[in-house]
Amino acid sequence: MKIYYKADYDKKEVEFEKPSDFVGSLLVDDPELQDGYEVYKVTVAGQEVTEFTGKTMLDLFNYYWERV
Repeated sequence: MKIYYKADYDKKEVEFEKPSDFVGSLLVDDPELQDGYEVYKVTVAGQEVTEFTGKTMLDLFNYYWERV
């Protein structure tokens, strides 16, 4: 899973082995990825996740929370 996002006006990307690893990363006390970061693209196994229509990390978390 690769997440493309904007933080502090910079475009960044982060990788996780699978979506459940991403969900787990946000459940810690001080997550590296902040809820309000703008997500502009998500891929899993090289395929873009077009069903995700949210805008933020929190939206992405909620999207996968229901699926993992």
